[in-house]
Amino acid sequence: MKGMLLFALLLLLVCTMSIGINTALPSPDGALFAIAILLSAAFTAVSLCIELVEGQINDMGDLMKIIETGQSLRLSLAAYALGCSLAAAITVLVYRGLSGG
Repeated sequence: MKGMLLFALLLLLVCTMSIGINTALPSPDGALFAIAILLSAAFTAVSLCIELVEGQINDMGDLMKIIETGQSLRLSLAAYALGCSLAAAITVLVYRGLSGG
């Protein structure tokens, strides 16, 4: 269960990062990336709660195995959407930083 709390803290960190991305990027880019990140983080959290209630996840190893193997399509899609949203936002931040924008 300690691993689940760590995962929840990581989701909170992701939400905090989305607020930072929102302030770092000009409007509407920052808002769009923040919304995408927050929605996918919320969907990941809800999917995680559903999997915990159903008893499919007991520790962090089970969570990673379920995401990697795609045993739970809902949780896998939510985690991949979160990763893609974060990667896209960081790519835009790096590009703007390198181009001086």
